[in-house]
Amino acid sequence: MSEQARAIISEVSGHDLDQWLRPSTFTNELEESVRGHIHEELTSWIFYRKLAADCSRANIALHGFAMLWERSAKECLIDMQWLEKYLISRGGRCKPTNIEAPKCEWPDSPVEPVGPCREAFNVQRKLFVDLEKLCTLAEKCQDTALLNAIESRFLRKHAKHLKNMGDLLQQVTRVSKQPGLGLYLLDAELRHHNGCIPWMSMNDPDTIEEGIRAVTKKISGGLALQSHHEGTKLASKEAGHC
Repeated sequence: MSEQARAIISEVSGHDLDQWLRPSTFTNELEESVRGHIHEELTSWIFYRKLAADCSRANIALHGFAMLWERSAKECLIDMQWLEKYLISRGGRCKPTNIEAPKCEWPDSPVEPVGPCREAFNVQRKLFVDLEKLCTLAEKCQDTALLNAIESRFLRKHAKHLKNMGDLLQQVTRVSKQPGLGLYLLDAELRHHNGCIPWMSMNDPDTIEEGIRAVTKKISGGLALQSHHEGTKLASKEAGHC
């Protein structure tokens, strides 16, 4: 082995490679904030798992709502794992903390959805606010990579989730004014859509933009077809005169 190779091995072995990965913009405060949001995602995950389990009980049997909370829990877990991997890729360290057990309980005598759905809205809002704080700190530290990652993967999605959860809270409040059929129908809609909120596409600006593009394409296609027909008629008339 050459002396140069030995020198490189000695240099690499004697350094903390995590620090080589870590840019100066990824400060200790920023790393701690990322770990804090990982904790929030895990706390939200166990909260949604609790709601899903409650709604699956025979005394409650709101299986559409159970599917919704299960989807929400899975998304929190996926987001947590992605952010944890991202933290490690930036030279950070994973330091798990204790997760507090959720105190929310779905009432079953009578079955009352407003309280738990309000808690779910508050959990979603807490996630969104924490993401905004993380973005603000990343901007302050001039960490463009983290700022872009949070905005593109999390912030926009959570803004839509928050609106969907607010709509759901309004719906359950409305149907709970006269308990009975309304809650059953809302749960049936959730079952029919596999736990997805039925009106979620109405709160998605991308879907609206795609709809506008589709309509514009149809209009453009219709105008082009009309222009083609008029051109064909004009050519036929000229041929007749000849």
